[in-house]
Amino acid sequence: MNVLLVSPEFPKTYWGGEYTSRFTGKRSAFPPLGLLTVAALLPSDCDARIADLNVSPLGDEALRWADLVLVGAQIVQSKSFHAVIARAKAFGKRVIAGGPYPTMSPARCSDADHLFLGEAEEVFSTFFEQVRAGTAPKVVQGTRPDLRKSPVPRYDLLIPGAYNSLSVQFSRGCPFHCEFCDIIEIYGRVPRSKPPEQFLVELDAIRGTGHSGSLFVVDDNFIGNKGKALALVNAIGRWQRAHRYPFDLFTEASINLADEPALLAAMVRAGFSGVFVGIETPTRRGLEEAGKHQNIHVDLDAAVDTLTRAGLEVMSGFILGFDSDDADAFERQRAFIQANPIPVAMVGLLTALPGTQLTRRLEREGRLEGEASGDQFGVPNFRTRMDRGVLVRGYAHLLSQLYSPSAYYARCLRVIQRRGPSRSRFHLPSWSDMRALVMSLVHHGLVGPARGGYWRVLRAGLRRPHNLRRAIALAIAGEHFRRYTQEDVLPRVAAVAA
Repeated sequence: MNVLLVSPEFPKTYWGGEYTSRFTGKRSAFPPLGLLTVAALLPSDCDARIADLNVSPLGDEALRWADLVLVGAQIVQSKSFHAVIARAKAFGKRVIAGGPYPTMSPARCSDADHLFLGEAEEVFSTFFEQVRAGTAPKVVQGTRPDLRKSPVPRYDLLIPGAYNSLSVQFSRGCPFHCEFCDIIEIYGRVPRSKPPEQFLVELDAIRGTGHSGSLFVVDDNFIGNKGKALALVNAIGRWQRAHRYPFDLFTEASINLADEPALLAAMVRAGFSGVFVGIETPTRRGLEEAGKHQNIHVDLDAAVDTLTRAGLEVMSGFILGFDSDDADAFERQRAFIQANPIPVAMVGLLTALPGTQLTRRLEREGRLEGEASGDQFGVPNFRTRMDRGVLVRGYAHLLSQLYSPSAYYARCLRVIQRRGPSRSRFHLPSWSDMRALVMSLVHHGLVGPARGGYWRVLRAGLRRPHNLRRAIALAIAGEHFRRYTQEDVLPRVAAVAA
């Protein structure tokens, strides 16, 4: 059986780097790890192909080749998701849909022939045989499996060199209960993880593709179980040293990582260089409202500084639109972000995602208005306490401030000046690295509108050589953040405000 696994197109994002792809030569940020895992669950007599629409368009030839089409999506991919299903149906193909979007919004995904909800490892093989026999039900519910049953993802199906970073997973689930979060609804509050030896086999598989450099450990909270995380990190460190540090790792974790010096130091020794943390808001009232109690008793400025000086670049998420937010909320967010070494600050408007505690509360209060689209630049899908026009206009102004060249490069400087040394091996630049640097020096350094800030960041990197590679990457990324904010985000938000 020929099985085509399709990852629908993502809209442009701050993460995507679309405006700098001509410098990096990459087509997409990350591969569809969920689909690679499902591909590994297929029977051995199946021929599998990955069609990632973020890398190349879905051609008619691929659809003609397929006997069965599997589509996996997050909610933000919903528009492309339904378009893929329509095209597959036009070719007379059966379609199985899965992933977070169908799992949390199955009623919106009835155009697929079959819906696979939840995690696949324990149920998918039986379900697939039912599909082949023509006896499969319309909807199948997965389980929360023991991750020791998770196969090595089919990294061999990827186009080499197409992605900024490859991805690997250690655990699923998070022990916290943030009201707005759907992760705990999909994966539960008891973290499940792979044993270190299983994770290292996956590192071997990634290395076997020829990939080196950036590797994203995609856990929603890498330190959900700190003891198991420490055991894994020590094993990664030994593996990295044995293989001369082929990977530069980054992950997502709760801010209390800053309170774990042994774990933090072990992560840096193992080659971790960055971490995404959910800060959301610097105000205690907002954190209490969101149920983000793990942040309440933390000195957030000190925590960001601790992580940075240890050797991790901090990326962070922020939210506007809490009931406790007032007219000063925008300036509080701006002041906090700008005072800290957080170049990549993802600020979004609060959205009530399907199945979350927030959605259930707003339904009880009669404030829910419509379904979430996953678009952080749209109007919130509930009646906000703050005037909606004030919220959207204040949000647009905040983004224009944060991603002005002077503000962005000032935050980059703080990272380069404070970030401690990485333990990863220094890699000689590749041809593509040199090409990107030369193009950037000309485009950004000589004729670019933000060349003053660009050169300040590069000079800081030269003074701290262990941060030079990161200084170059951040300087180049400034092009994407500036253009995406000005050309995509602000016009869209202005249209919403109008």
